[in-house]
Formats: sequence, C-alpha cells, structure tokens
Amino acid sequence: MQGIRADRWKRIIIETIPVILLIVLIVLDQVSKNFYRQLYLNNGQTTVIDGFFYLTYTVNTGAAWSFLSDVSWAQTFFKILTSVSLVLFALMYFYAFKRKYKWMQYSLAFVVGGTIGNFIDRLISNGVVDFLSFVFGEYHFPVFNLADTFLVVGVIMLIIHFLFLDENALFKKKDGNKEISN
Repeated sequence: MQGIRADRWKRIIIETIPVILLIVLIVLDQVSKNFYRQLYLNNGQTTVIDGFFYLTYTVNTGAAWSFLSDVSWAQTFFKILTSVSLVLFALMYFYAFKRKYKWMQYSLAFVVGGTIGNFIDRLISNGVVDFLSFVFGEYHFPVFNLADTFLVVGVIMLIIHFLFLDENALFKKKDGNKEISN
C-alpha cells in the first residue's frame, strides 16, 4: 500500500517538473528584464566583451527584429496573437501529457515560458524589454532577451521531437536499426 502511495507521489512530482520549469523560466526572464529596466532607463549600454557582447537596454514595440514596431495597431495585434497562441500551446501540452511525450512537455515549457515572459512586458509597457546584444564583425545581431532565447530553445526542441521522437517522426528508427524512408 505504501509502495503505491510512494509511486503516486513520485509520478506527481515527475509530472509537475515541466510546470515548475515554466514558472522558473518566467521568473528568470522577468527578474533579468526588471534588473536591466532599472539599471538602464536611459538606453544605456555596458560592455561585457568588447567588440562582441554588450548589455543594451531597449524596448521593442514590434516583433522579432522590430517587425511592425512603427505601426500603431501592432501592440493590439501581438496581444491577441499571443493570447491565441497560449491557448494552442496549452492544448498541445495536454496532448503531450496524455501521450506521455516528456520531451514535448519540456519544449512547450520553454516556448510558453518565453511567450508569457514577453507577453507580460507587452501588458506592462506596450513593448518588450531587450538587453542582450551581440556583434559579429560588422554585423550587429538584433538585441534580444532571455524569453526570446527560451522561445528559440523550445522551438528547436519541438522540431527535434517531431523529426526524431514522435511515433510518426520523419526520421524515427523502426525495429532497432531500420529507418523509415519517406
């Protein structure tokens, strides 16, 4: 009887780890943004590695690479799009939970964590706080934040899931060594 209870508690703990990860990612994102928001209110910049890595405070009112940043209706559009996306991600998470796709659950925790992190910024300040800036020779990569990083990691993990881990994956191994060729 106690073995069954212990197994049940172990399963509950294991099943809540992606949710805990999601919360930790949101907190990390918001703490980092609030830190840089307070430190660099006047669009300040700090050199971390000269010629390569800088901390640069900016507020992006658009999407990736400041897409639609100068359009008045963009913030409303992004808020609606994010809300719809979060509902779809929640449905995907419940699907992954039901199918016991742990990798997909973790990848969705990253995607949703990044999405919520940027969504909070849009609700608070009608823009997303960005502060990580990299320079590669003459190319200045667009300034971004931890939430953007979480989104990229989550999407890469989702791609890996659908290419290799899903039961209908494009490159799923069959019978040990054979690959399905499509």
